[in-house]
Amino acid sequence: MAPRASLLSSERIRLLNQSGVVTLVFIILAAANFRLILENIMKYGLRFNPFSFLKNAITPSGNTPLVLCWPLLAFFALSALAIERFAVRLLDMERRAAAVTDKRSVGYTEMNKAAARRASATEHLVFVLNLLNTTAALLAPCAIILHTCAELMPGFALTMATCVLWLKLVSYAHVNFDYRVARRRGETRPGERGSGQYPENVEQELRYPENIALGNLAYFLAAPTLCYQITYPRSKRFRARWMVKKLFMFTGGLGLMLFVTEQYIQPTIDNSMRPLKEMDWLRMLERILKLSIPTLYWWLAMFYTLFDLWLNILAEVLRFGDREFYKEWWNATTVGEYWRLWNQPVHKWMLRHVYFPLLRHKVPKFYAGFAVFFISAVFHEVLVGVPLHMVRLWAFWGLMAQVPLMIVTEWLKNKLKNDRIGNIVFWISFCFVGQPLAMTLYYHDHLQGYKHPFQGTPII
Repeated sequence: MAPRASLLSSERIRLLNQSGVVTLVFIILAAANFRLILENIMKYGLRFNPFSFLKNAITPSGNTPLVLCWPLLAFFALSALAIERFAVRLLDMERRAAAVTDKRSVGYTEMNKAAARRASATEHLVFVLNLLNTTAALLAPCAIILHTCAELMPGFALTMATCVLWLKLVSYAHVNFDYRVARRRGETRPGERGSGQYPENVEQELRYPENIALGNLAYFLAAPTLCYQITYPRSKRFRARWMVKKLFMFTGGLGLMLFVTEQYIQPTIDNSMRPLKEMDWLRMLERILKLSIPTLYWWLAMFYTLFDLWLNILAEVLRFGDREFYKEWWNATTVGEYWRLWNQPVHKWMLRHVYFPLLRHKVPKFYAGFAVFFISAVFHEVLVGVPLHMVRLWAFWGLMAQVPLMIVTEWLKNKLKNDRIGNIVFWISFCFVGQPLAMTLYYHDHLQGYKHPFQGTPII
């Protein structure tokens, strides 16, 4: 015998292999969730009907203006290409005008002033044209959805495509503007032919304005990225077996989202309306807690289906090389860290086209970050409010509330010197406060506005 501490004492517990306890936790979770599934089916029956959903999804709704919005989006994309080709012509006219001015042997200062005036006139005109095009690309489909009272799922799909197109067209215009600036200065940007800095496995080295072509724009619009650049890293080959596997998993992910929506979320929200109307706060809290688990499962399924399956499927088809669509957001110790990690395409777009440009214009970091959250909040409200045909600003204020919450979690992390506390606060705010409450409020307002339920249409 020898002096030894107990196995579960603080001196030894951290040194033990805890795999058996982890296994027990997973078994308990599986048993508890299986019991909840049985309880739900016994109470509501089997509501999940994918065939009915597919029938409603593919059956024409007779909303001709909504259908015409899809070719309208293509028109706005082609308009962006036409504007950039016009900008190339104006840039060429600047060069010829500069050559004529040089032949007249005017002073160096006067020649620079004339070149600056021509460049300013060109960029102001191109900016106005791009502003009109991108604004119309965003507002026209949204107005048609609202005016025609489009159904939820077709309206949401069109709204999502509209927002993605707007972000891509803004990036396309912004980056090509930078290329024109480089041409005037005699510089070469990274990724261009002659720069010496290329992405891996580039199929064709380009230099502005060679990229102003339909094929180049079409690839960018289809690629799983929101940030335009002249060339992208490419994968070496297309993997057919990998694609079949991912397509099968993608179908399963969509089915899981539909199952959770119809079997759990919709009946729970339906049963939350009476406590909300009667302001029964205790009962309302119970409803929110009950709704939090299925919404978490739905969100995790959505994340995996969209970011790990769909975007990778697109990347494989296009042999798109950069597939870091997310980072380890589940380990986030602050709210700000979560927003920097989870949605990399949007995060990179915000940095490239909002945050860093504001910093270059001497805007303080806090206000630049506030602008990022403001733009994100506006688009979240558009994505929810337009398909539901109402603007209640719940999504907007939910996003804007992330700013003070981000400050609080940063303070807690620095004050307590404990990353786990920040991770706990993140998960609580994410699972039990934000999504279930916002979903309940939007559903309540939708019923109040239309006086009828969604009639089997899945809740987003």
